[in-house]
Amino acid sequence: MDTDPGDGPTLVLLDADTVAGWRLAKPSLSQLRRATADLVAQHPGVKVAVVADPSIKWALADEEQAAFEEAIVDRSVVCAPAGTSDGTDGWVAAIVDRARRNGERVVIVTDRAVTGVPVARLGHADGGFSFDLAGAREIEAHAAPQWRRRRR
Repeated sequence: MDTDPGDGPTLVLLDADTVAGWRLAKPSLSQLRRATADLVAQHPGVKVAVVADPSIKWALADEEQAAFEEAIVDRSVVCAPAGTSDGTDGWVAAIVDRARRNGERVVIVTDRAVTGVPVARLGHADGGFSFDLAGAREIEAHAAPQWRRRRR
């Protein structure tokens, strides 16, 4: 099942931190790989890009850290480069902008709002992961709280 085929091809961005850590005390690279495979099996017509903040490596179990480095080398996971303008959020925004210029529809699987990008729900059913791409909706990003001066 593809999403909105009239809008061109769909690019699904998987937030590695969100998917690897979904319902776990500690993120798991093997969980991220299973979820990615389930996404591809459920939605064969979409392109998938796993995007990560490089700091996830240190949250993974020691035995998965080398495999994470290999995933970066083989480009199955793409990390925000060091010194990226506006950090990982700015880097993801640049990916979204480029994909849209190429005529792609972008959906993200993450646990936070990304301005202007529909967020798809991640679920678990029948022993695997499920992705509601058709139900992806934009989530309004709330402005950062305004700091007020205290009266003296």
